[in-house]
Amino acid sequence: AHVGIVAGEGEAAHPVVIPMLHARHGDRLLLHGSPASRLLRAGRAGVQVCVTMTLVDALVLARSGFHHSMNYRSVVVMGAATEITDHADKVAALDRLVEHAVPGRTAQIRPPTEKEVAGTLVLSLPLDECSMKVRTGPPIDDEVDMDADVWAGLIPLRVGVGEPVPDEATGDATVPGHVAFWSRGDR
Repeated sequence: AHVGIVAGEGEAAHPVVIPMLHARHGDRLLLHGSPASRLLRAGRAGVQVCVTMTLVDALVLARSGFHHSMNYRSVVVMGAATEITDHADKVAALDRLVEHAVPGRTAQIRPPTEKEVAGTLVLSLPLDECSMKVRTGPPIDDEVDMDADVWAGLIPLRVGVGEPVPDEATGDATVPGHVAFWSRGDR
Protein backbone atom coordinates (compact mmCIF):
# COMPACT_ATOMS: atom_id res chain seq x y z
CA ALA A 1 0.00 0.00 0.00
CA HIS A 2 1.06 3.60 -0.47
CA VAL A 3 0.19 5.74 2.55
CA GLY A 4 -0.02 9.52 2.25
CA ILE A 5 -0.62 12.60 4.36
CA VAL A 6 -0.24 16.33 3.94
CA ALA A 7 2.63 17.30 6.24
CA GLY A 8 3.16 20.81 7.53
CA GLU A 9 0.82 23.77 7.43
CA GLY A 10 0.17 26.76 5.20
CA GLU A 11 2.82 27.38 2.56
CA ALA A 12 5.01 24.69 4.13
CA ALA A 13 2.34 22.02 3.57
CA HIS A 14 3.44 19.25 1.23
CA PRO A 15 2.35 15.69 0.43
CA VAL A 16 4.29 12.76 1.86
CA VAL A 17 3.71 9.23 0.51
CA ILE A 18 5.55 6.05 1.48
CA PRO A 19 5.03 2.36 0.71
CA MET A 20 4.00 0.34 3.75
CA LEU A 21 3.02 -3.21 4.63
CA HIS A 22 -0.61 -3.36 5.67
CA ALA A 23 -3.21 -5.88 6.78
CA ARG A 24 -6.97 -5.83 7.05
CA HIS A 25 -8.57 -6.64 10.39
CA GLY A 26 -12.35 -6.69 10.12
CA ASP A 27 -13.46 -3.20 9.11
CA ARG A 28 -10.06 -1.62 9.76
CA LEU A 29 -6.72 -1.38 7.97
CA LEU A 30 -3.58 -1.87 10.06
CA LEU A 31 -0.41 0.11 9.32
CA HIS A 32 2.89 0.00 11.18
CA GLY A 33 6.38 1.41 11.31
CA SER A 34 8.88 3.32 13.38
CA PRO A 35 7.58 5.78 15.99
CA ALA A 36 10.09 8.21 14.43
CA SER A 37 8.17 8.14 11.12
CA ARG A 38 6.76 11.58 10.39
CA LEU A 39 3.87 10.00 8.52
CA LEU A 40 2.91 7.65 11.36
CA ARG A 41 3.32 10.37 13.99
CA ALA A 42 0.95 12.56 11.98
CA GLY A 43 -1.51 9.67 11.68
CA ARG A 44 -1.36 9.16 15.44
CA ALA A 45 -2.13 12.86 15.92
CA GLY A 46 -5.37 12.53 13.93
CA VAL A 47 -4.21 13.91 10.57
CA GLN A 48 -6.25 12.52 7.67
CA VAL A 49 -4.52 9.55 6.05
CA CYS A 50 -4.95 8.31 2.48
CA VAL A 51 -4.01 4.73 1.57
CA THR A 52 -3.96 3.51 -2.02
CA MET A 53 -3.42 0.08 -3.54
CA THR A 54 -3.30 -0.65 -7.26
CA LEU A 55 -2.80 -3.83 -9.25
CA VAL A 56 -1.98 -3.20 -12.91
CA ASP A 57 -3.23 -6.07 -15.07
CA ALA A 58 -2.35 -4.90 -18.59
CA LEU A 59 -1.13 -2.04 -20.74
CA VAL A 60 -3.83 -1.03 -23.21
CA LEU A 61 -2.38 0.01 -26.58
CA ALA A 62 -4.80 1.90 -28.80
CA ARG A 63 -4.51 3.32 -32.29
CA SER A 64 -3.87 6.80 -30.89
CA GLY A 65 -1.86 7.96 -27.91
CA PHE A 66 -4.95 9.65 -26.51
CA HIS A 67 -6.69 6.30 -25.97
CA HIS A 68 -3.73 4.38 -24.50
CA SER A 69 -4.56 3.22 -20.99
CA MET A 70 -4.08 0.37 -18.55
CA ASN A 71 -6.33 -2.26 -17.06
CA TYR A 72 -6.16 -2.13 -13.29
CA ARG A 73 -7.90 -2.61 -9.96
CA SER A 74 -7.50 0.19 -7.44
CA VAL A 75 -8.70 0.97 -3.93
CA VAL A 76 -8.45 4.24 -1.99
CA VAL A 77 -9.08 4.43 1.77
CA MET A 78 -9.27 7.78 3.57
CA GLY A 79 -9.83 8.69 7.19
CA ALA A 80 -8.38 9.45 10.59
CA ALA A 81 -6.28 6.66 12.04
CA THR A 82 -5.96 5.83 15.72
CA GLU A 83 -2.96 4.38 17.48
CA ILE A 84 -3.25 0.89 18.94
CA THR A 85 -1.82 1.30 22.44
CA ASP A 86 -3.17 -1.74 24.30
CA HIS A 87 -0.23 -4.16 24.51
CA ALA A 88 -2.18 -7.34 23.67
CA ASP A 89 -4.02 -5.63 20.80
CA LYS A 90 -0.73 -4.25 19.46
CA VAL A 91 0.98 -7.66 19.52
CA ALA A 92 -2.08 -9.20 17.82
CA ALA A 93 -1.94 -6.47 15.15
CA LEU A 94 1.77 -7.10 14.55
CA ASP A 95 1.06 -10.83 14.18
CA ARG A 96 -1.76 -10.06 11.74
CA LEU A 97 0.63 -7.95 9.63
CA VAL A 98 3.13 -10.83 9.45
CA GLU A 99 0.37 -13.35 8.67
CA HIS A 100 -1.00 -11.11 5.92
CA ALA A 101 2.41 -11.12 4.25
CA VAL A 102 3.22 -14.83 4.77
CA PRO A 103 0.44 -17.02 6.20
CA GLY A 104 1.78 -19.44 8.81
CA ARG A 105 4.91 -17.40 9.53
CA THR A 106 4.10 -16.42 13.13
CA ALA A 107 4.02 -20.10 14.12
CA GLN A 108 7.63 -20.41 12.92
CA ILE A 109 9.21 -17.30 14.43
CA ARG A 110 9.68 -16.05 17.97
CA PRO A 111 7.16 -13.56 19.35
CA PRO A 112 8.16 -9.88 19.30
CA THR A 113 10.26 -8.69 22.23
CA GLU A 114 9.06 -5.89 24.50
CA LYS A 115 11.67 -3.64 22.88
CA GLU A 116 10.32 -4.45 19.40
CA VAL A 117 6.72 -3.82 20.48
CA ALA A 118 7.72 -0.51 22.08
CA GLY A 119 9.74 0.37 18.96
CA THR A 120 6.77 -0.06 16.62
CA LEU A 121 3.88 2.32 16.10
CA VAL A 122 0.69 0.60 14.91
CA LEU A 123 -2.21 2.57 13.46
CA SER A 124 -5.74 1.37 12.81
CA LEU A 125 -7.61 3.08 9.97
CA PRO A 126 -11.39 2.53 9.72
CA LEU A 127 -12.67 1.39 6.34
CA ASP A 128 -15.49 3.94 6.47
CA GLU A 129 -14.48 6.00 3.44
CA CYS A 130 -13.31 3.78 0.58
CA SER A 131 -13.56 3.83 -3.17
CA MET A 132 -12.69 1.32 -5.84
CA LYS A 133 -11.98 1.86 -9.51
CA VAL A 134 -11.48 -0.83 -12.14
CA ARG A 135 -10.69 -0.73 -15.84
CA THR A 136 -10.87 -3.89 -17.94
CA GLY A 137 -11.12 -4.69 -21.60
CA PRO A 138 -9.59 -3.75 -24.93
CA PRO A 139 -8.68 -0.30 -26.20
CA ILE A 140 -11.54 2.03 -27.00
CA ASP A 141 -10.57 3.76 -30.23
CA ASP A 142 -12.35 6.48 -32.15
CA GLU A 143 -14.20 5.13 -35.20
CA VAL A 144 -12.00 7.23 -37.50
CA ASP A 145 -8.89 5.33 -36.26
CA MET A 146 -10.26 1.79 -36.66
CA ASP A 147 -8.87 1.35 -40.20
CA ALA A 148 -5.37 2.57 -39.27
CA ASP A 149 -2.59 0.05 -39.94
CA VAL A 150 -1.52 0.05 -36.28
CA TRP A 151 -1.40 -2.86 -33.86
CA ALA A 152 -3.77 -2.37 -30.93
CA GLY A 153 -4.52 -4.63 -28.00
CA LEU A 154 -3.36 -5.61 -24.53
CA ILE A 155 0.03 -6.39 -23.03
CA PRO A 156 -0.81 -8.47 -19.94
CA LEU A 157 1.37 -7.79 -16.90
CA ARG A 158 2.07 -10.14 -14.00
CA VAL A 159 4.03 -10.05 -10.78
CA GLY A 160 5.72 -13.39 -10.31
CA VAL A 161 7.11 -15.19 -7.31
CA GLY A 162 10.62 -16.57 -7.60
CA GLU A 163 12.26 -19.40 -5.74
CA PRO A 164 13.04 -18.59 -2.07
CA VAL A 165 16.64 -17.43 -1.51
CA PRO A 166 18.03 -18.29 1.95
CA ASP A 167 20.25 -15.86 3.78
CA GLU A 168 23.83 -16.89 4.64
CA ALA A 169 22.98 -18.10 8.16
CA THR A 170 20.15 -20.32 6.86
CA GLY A 171 22.41 -22.08 4.39
CA ASP A 172 20.87 -25.07 2.66
CA ALA A 173 18.16 -25.76 5.26
CA THR A 174 14.88 -27.12 3.90
CA VAL A 175 12.46 -24.41 2.85
CA PRO A 176 9.45 -24.61 5.23
CA GLY A 177 6.00 -25.25 3.79
CA HIS A 178 4.63 -21.78 4.54
CA VAL A 179 7.50 -20.30 2.47
CA ALA A 180 7.40 -22.92 -0.30
CA PHE A 181 3.68 -22.12 -0.59
CA TRP A 182 4.71 -18.86 -2.25
CA SER A 183 6.97 -20.38 -4.89
CA ARG A 184 4.36 -22.99 -5.88
CA GLY A 185 2.03 -20.16 -6.88
CA ASP A 186 -0.72 -21.35 -4.55
CA ARG A 187 -1.28 -17.93 -3.07
